[in-house]
Amino acid sequence: MQVGSSYGRKTPGATGRFQEMTADTDPATIELDDSKLAAVLRAKSIDLGQRKLLMTKFPGSDQAEDLTLPPNCGGFGRLHHFREHVDPKWVPNPLPSVPARAYLSQPSNDLLVAQVFQLAACNWRCWYCFVDFKLLSANTKHAAFASPDELLTLMRNEGARSQVLDLSGGQPDLVPEYPLWFLQARERLGLTAQLFVWIDDNLSNDYLWQYLSEHDIRYMVESSGVARVGCLKGIDEESFAFNTKAPRARFWDQVDLLARLVSTGFDQYGYITLTTPSVSNIRAKIARLLDAIQRDVHPNFPLRIIPLLVGEFHANNSRYDSEADANQYHALDAWMAELDTRFSAAALAVPINEVAIRD
Repeated sequence: MQVGSSYGRKTPGATGRFQEMTADTDPATIELDDSKLAAVLRAKSIDLGQRKLLMTKFPGSDQAEDLTLPPNCGGFGRLHHFREHVDPKWVPNPLPSVPARAYLSQPSNDLLVAQVFQLAACNWRCWYCFVDFKLLSANTKHAAFASPDELLTLMRNEGARSQVLDLSGGQPDLVPEYPLWFLQARERLGLTAQLFVWIDDNLSNDYLWQYLSEHDIRYMVESSGVARVGCLKGIDEESFAFNTKAPRARFWDQVDLLARLVSTGFDQYGYITLTTPSVSNIRAKIARLLDAIQRDVHPNFPLRIIPLLVGEFHANNSRYDSEADANQYHALDAWMAELDTRFSAAALAVPINEVAIRD
């Protein structure tokens, strides 16, 4: 499949029906026209003239009730504690801790504190998302426009306990200017050497290449202390549509986009959520996905993908699926078994930031 081939046109299997989800919408009743929703949300989320972005304001939201610490940076920010060992029944998660500590020359530690900002828009509606949906619809009741310079200045003036900046969402790449402008602001404010930037992406669109110039993309690729992670939402078309409410064909677009990000030169990593409505033939489904990743992205790229443990929070408890939660553990066993058949013990032991993804 050509990269981005299904973006911006009707996808077979899609209803063609567009409905912008609100806080009161039942996500089980909708199949998203995610391409149309992406265009609408992008237009609402960027002020090109003033170089400002529509950023989530956390106070009063359901998500705020799940935060360990109160929101900071005037309500625009939150501190997140990344732990490598979250659950003894799950695999360790070295992202973003290992690449961040390597850049910052910090010793290994199980806890990494990151300053998080969230773009207030996303064109998918994952039932397990820890963000309440009203923070994903570019709703100015729960967001406001701000510039990266303003937000980084707030962070610096508050003395936030972090040397890691997590640019999250929502879907940051609805507005690829978002990470670009933050990297430029980091340089202007003299923070490059002391601030590692971690860019989240749900692999739902190719706006990075549509809206940024080749020069801007090259600036991002060549900036020091920056890495990207793209999250695969499921193991096959069925689980992807179940998880995101997007058309089934979008599943393979994720692999295409990972391939393009790697070939463009980004220090690219991957997450995968293994929630699925069915564990039938699960090993074969995972093998099919890994075959495509090794063929189209890079033979080593599965070693840069970390399965994310999905969990229940206040913000998602009304839509949480306990059966899919249980199924993710079966999928994890199949994922790890499949990796064992494809890679040696030595390859599996290589630190994630040292896994080569360029020939």
